[in-house]
Amino acid sequence: ISTTQTYTSCAKVFCYKIGFDPTIDQIKDYLLTIKNYSYHKQMVGTLHRYFEFVLKKNISLDEIPYPRREYHLPEILSIEEIQLIFNQCKNEKHLSILSLLYGCGLRMQELLNLKISDIDGSRKIINIRMGKGLKDRQIPMGAQLHDLLRKYFVVYRPKQYLFNGQFGNQYTSSSVNQLLKYYAHKAGIKKRIHAHKLRHCYATHLLESGTELTLIQKLLGHRNLKTTQIYTHVSNALLSKIQSPINNISF
Repeated sequence: ISTTQTYTSCAKVFCYKIGFDPTIDQIKDYLLTIKNYSYHKQMVGTLHRYFEFVLKKNISLDEIPYPRREYHLPEILSIEEIQLIFNQCKNEKHLSILSLLYGCGLRMQELLNLKISDIDGSRKIINIRMGKGLKDRQIPMGAQLHDLLRKYFVVYRPKQYLFNGQFGNQYTSSSVNQLLKYYAHKAGIKKRIHAHKLRHCYATHLLESGTELTLIQKLLGHRNLKTTQIYTHVSNALLSKIQSPINNISF
C-alpha cells in the first residue's frame, strides 16, 4: 500500500510540473534538480512504471547520475528512556503496540498486518508473513510480552487483525506514531521520536546485551549484513570499549 501511495504522489508532482507525456530531455533535466537520494530513487521508479503501464513506452534512465547519498546514524533511546515511555502508558492496547515494536523490532507495516493467527502462544513466537522482500520470519516474544498480549486480547477481543482501529478496520500508521509521540512527550523525552526508532532501539539494545550480529540480522529480516552493521556504530557498549590515544598523555 505504501509503495502505491509513494508512486501516486511522485506521479502527481511530476505530471504537474512537467506534463503527462514528457520527452527524455525533460525527464533528465527534472531528475537533475532532485538533490535528495531517496526521493530521486522513488521518482525514477515511478517514471519507469508510468511509462510502462500508462504510456506503454520503454524508457531507460540508467545514465542519469543519482545525487550523493547522505548517511545518518539512527538516534537511539536508552533503556531508561524506553522505560519512562512505557511507565506513562496505562492503556493495554497502546502498551501492546509499543511493546511489539520495541520487544520484537517490527516494521510499522509488519505490526499493522499482524493477524491473531500469526501469534503462536504455545511457542511464544510471532510469525511475520510476507515481510519486506516478501520474506517470512519468526521472532521470539518472551513470556512477559506473551502475557501482555493475552490480557489485551481478553479485554479488546480483536477479530481478524491483532490491532483494529476505532471502527473495526485495520489500525493506521499515523495512529501508532501519534500515541508513541504522546507518551514520549508525557515522559519528557526530547529526542525526535517515531515508531521505526523503536526498531533501531531493539537492534542496538540486543547488540549491547551480547547478541550476535548475524542473529540480529535474521530477527530484523535484513537481506544484507551490512544493513545490520549500522548498529555497531551507535552501540554504547562497543563505543565504551574504545580508548582514545589521549589517555596515554599526561597533563
